[in-house]
Amino acid sequence: MDKVFLTDVDDCLFAWNDAFVEWMQQFQYIPVEHPEREWVISDKFTNLPEKEAEEFLQRFNTSAKQGFMPPKRDSIEWVNKLIKEGWKFIAITAVTDDPDVYKLRERRLEELFPGGLLKLHCLPLHYGKDECLAQYADGEYYWIEDKFINAEIGLQYNMKPLLLAHEYNRVENSNIPRVRNWEEIYGILNQ
Repeated sequence: MDKVFLTDVDDCLFAWNDAFVEWMQQFQYIPVEHPEREWVISDKFTNLPEKEAEEFLQRFNTSAKQGFMPPKRDSIEWVNKLIKEGWKFIAITAVTDDPDVYKLRERRLEELFPGGLLKLHCLPLHYGKDECLAQYADGEYYWIEDKFINAEIGLQYNMKPLLLAHEYNRVENSNIPRVRNWEEIYGILNQ
């Protein structure tokens, strides 16, 4: 097998939650004490009506901020170490299918992880990843994801999913290994 892994982008490679919470504060929305624990957008803020949450989510995901996303946790150190050892990655994200956002994200991934991006798939917001993952079926790829349902889909396609642990994705009795950070992922990929 080639040294290739599949990965989600938001809250795996990029610190999406942190960037979104910071961006929302310019509109006077006040984050709850631990917004990173919340999956539902309106629950991340004390004063964001549910009906406005989707609008702000779409605005953020199509904003220029997408070209300046901060890296997640220890991704810079360990993903770049993988790249130096010959690994490449295919990034799959359901952020938006806007072609300008694709360009911003592609550029940002190359800035943070030079030489590692093999392919980028930017799917429409809330779009399922089934069809995209099906393209890589039976490749026995590792699939790094933070959303349990998407990690589980990888199993259907003979992948080896790893669920990047967050407060919002705790699942009991799962057959998908949880990893805390990219250092752990590095160790697994190099076994």
